[in-house]
Amino acid sequence: MARYRLCGGLAIMPEHDMAMLADMSARGWHLSGFSCGILYRFEAGEPHAYDYAVDFQRDFSEEARELYGLGGWEPVVLGPGWQIVRAEAGTTPLYTDDDAESETLRESRKGLGLRALLCAVAAALLFVLQARLSAQGNEPASWACLAACVALASGFVLSLFPFVGYTRSLRKIHDEQEADPRR
Repeated sequence: MARYRLCGGLAIMPEHDMAMLADMSARGWHLSGFSCGILYRFEAGEPHAYDYAVDFQRDFSEEARELYGLGGWEPVVLGPGWQIVRAEAGTTPLYTDDDAESETLRESRKGLGLRALLCAVAAALLFVLQARLSAQGNEPASWACLAACVALASGFVLSLFPFVGYTRSLRKIHDEQEADPRR
């Protein structure tokens, strides 16, 4: 039997989601996958204390998997440009160096802001075109523009949210470094 929980947004609230995954494992429900792109899937098992972490490497190579394994981390769910890994509670964190984590986040964020802007502008232009076509009585073209507008609006949301999440994480790392210059 499986249970499902809504993903809070890996790029937006990774700490919240990783704490929830650890809590579920402590109660005997272990992450086993992702469903419908927004739901965590859990399988029943013995309660176990795991730490979970998300990493945003675009290329999760076999070499990266080996390095994670040497550190005690095992991949649980792999997605396009992200991985959720787990280890025994108390294992050394994935990133002990803020610069390495910042570089991974910067690389993941690259291009997302521009993609969100382009989708928003294109959706707005199509929306204007759709209104003109509708006013002219060209219903098939109007509906086609509206469908394309919705698709571009989806692209906007799916680009903007990760961009904002990565930017927030980078700002948090930067603020922590300024607060404690020894880091």
